[in-house]
Amino acid sequence: MTIRHDTLVEGNCLSFKGGFFGFSAIVLVVVEDQGPILFDTGHHSTRSLLLEALAKRGLAPSDIKTVFLSHLHFDHVNNVDLFPGAAIYVSAAEWAYAHNPSEGDVFCSVGMNHYLAQQDLRLLDDTQGELFPGLHYRAAPGHTPGGYLLHYTKSTGERVVLAGDACKTYREMATLKVANEFDPLQRSTETLQWIADNADIVVPGHFPELYRSPGGWVWDEPSRLELIVR
Repeated sequence: MTIRHDTLVEGNCLSFKGGFFGFSAIVLVVVEDQGPILFDTGHHSTRSLLLEALAKRGLAPSDIKTVFLSHLHFDHVNNVDLFPGAAIYVSAAEWAYAHNPSEGDVFCSVGMNHYLAQQDLRLLDDTQGELFPGLHYRAAPGHTPGGYLLHYTKSTGERVVLAGDACKTYREMATLKVANEFDPLQRSTETLQWIADNADIVVPGHFPELYRSPGGWVWDEPSRLELIVR
């Protein structure tokens, strides 16, 4: 079974005093005979970028029949309404958490919870499983208690992990320490260790794609964002 991934919108971790841009990685996964799958959807700041990226690949929102959400923070889910006909997968633990988030976690949206409840929402309650042949999901607690990641092995043998915010940046991958976690630190460290032990390629939630090298983890180019100040 041939599987490939294609980053539609690259994540970044840019912030400013009082807030952050919050561009999360949006990844298209193509599984042979299953059609395109979207891993996370980003939020309104990347809405046009997402639509443009799909169009460049000859895809319309209606072509996306499956959306897999790593977790339910706004910067990963707000564009889900672009895909009203899609089956939406998320962990049952994350669904419960989004209705009663940790103190200080202001990134879950009551409005999004209401919207998702009216869609074709499919809750996954196991710690690991197979979404489609060869494409696996795994519980990735740490950033949030119910986070999930996706992973698969390329035909070349390289192991790919779509991490979401289980690993947001290179720094987290290098130090095995998550910033801004809403779960016990030990759980996030264990998740990062699993990624480090089981990946050759990592797509972080807010950083360019990482590649394993003899000296650690590297990336090809910096994430670029054109700012226009009016």
